[in-house]
Amino acid sequence: MRRPSRPPLIPQPHPLQFHTEAYDHFGDNPFFSPKQEPLSTFSIDVDTASYANIRRLIRDGGHIPVDAARIEEFVNYFDYDYAPPAANAGDQGAAPPFATHLEVASAPWAPEHRLVRLALKGREIEWDRRPPSNLVFLLDVSGSMQSPNKLDLVKQSLELLIQRLDERDRISIVVYAGTSGLVLPPTPGNQANPIRRAIQKLEAGGSTNGGAGIALAYRTAREHFQKDGFDRVREPPP
Repeated sequence: MRRPSRPPLIPQPHPLQFHTEAYDHFGDNPFFSPKQEPLSTFSIDVDTASYANIRRLIRDGGHIPVDAARIEEFVNYFDYDYAPPAANAGDQGAAPPFATHLEVASAPWAPEHRLVRLALKGREIEWDRRPPSNLVFLLDVSGSMQSPNKLDLVKQSLELLIQRLDERDRISIVVYAGTSGLVLPPTPGNQANPIRRAIQKLEAGGSTNGGAGIALAYRTAREHFQKDGFDRVREPPP
């Protein structure tokens, strides 16, 4: 007796290969002749997120999108122990804002070409001499932030931040989903318990409506603006 034929099995994708993360595509920068383009600009930010993100994807066994690997953020991740700027004679002890460190070498793929590495080291300010901070965090707590690598990660980051604040600083938290609200009014940085309670109460749910949240965050920052301090409104990336 012949067994009834079965439809062929269709391979299903491994669950770890499915992800909803999206990354902007950045192509290779073109080459320009210095005869036509004698000037150049470069960013001095210190984004390092790509290195930690790739490390997370490798650890979790997930798919690694090509555009998630951003070389400059890999380079920025490490501490190279460059010498800070030193005060010059006649400057009355004032050091310049940054020091430059240059190296030149032949390009391995084209020895007739030269590669120039330019490193900047900013002036270091002792922690107890830094200006006071007025920090307002604008957080998306809509339903799209429920996954562990979103709102939970933001909460962990805020927990680390409050360990570095003191009585000179102020921290506020504004949230938005379907509506917006001030879940932590400007609070001195040394009052860790109320700040921590506000962080722990954050939960994701609802739709996204960021306009009112942005307006509230900037209004809160203006009301507690510190003229000689460090005033920032920051929205962590999703």
